[in-house]
Amino acid sequence: MMQPKYEYNLPEELFKTIEEEFGGNIIAEKYLESKDISVFEEWGKNLMEKTYELGTKPEFVDHTYEMIKFVDDETGEGRFPHEAQRFIEIACLSIHLISVLLIQTAYNKELSFSIVEGSCTVHNKLKEGLSEDELKTLPCKGGCLTTWKTIFNILKMDDVEVSQTQEIPRDGMCTFLALKK
Repeated sequence: MMQPKYEYNLPEELFKTIEEEFGGNIIAEKYLESKDISVFEEWGKNLMEKTYELGTKPEFVDHTYEMIKFVDDETGEGRFPHEAQRFIEIACLSIHLISVLLIQTAYNKELSFSIVEGSCTVHNKLKEGLSEDELKTLPCKGGCLTTWKTIFNILKMDDVEVSQTQEIPRDGMCTFLALKK
């Protein structure tokens, strides 16, 4: 059997490693036990740092990432949004056990993506232990925002602002927006 010239798929081991340490059920349980909202921010920062650390290891570098780096080296363009998007997708696919992340926009000034109600393992687990009023406050929001801000900090993209434009309790999905100034 002939081996493909380029590897476009990331090994399942990458996703499993992240999920085992940072899975949505794990952090939601921790919050339900403590009711300490700060656990989400620490989790978000650590999740993205680990995702970046693993995602840049040679055994987890795929041809897509090689091309993102190549284009940036050749043109000085392409890191935003594509390099950050790669790590955001790895993190989301790992902790939510989903196969696709809903990317809304991805071009040189904007990246936006959504996590739809029902596919967020954190929110699903929180539903089991919080009242409807508590759930409406979306205690996990700070964790997600910290996660996304962390990748832009790691990549030294200081000119990117991250915000949340939609929330599951109100809109049926959490949508995050990264704008390059």
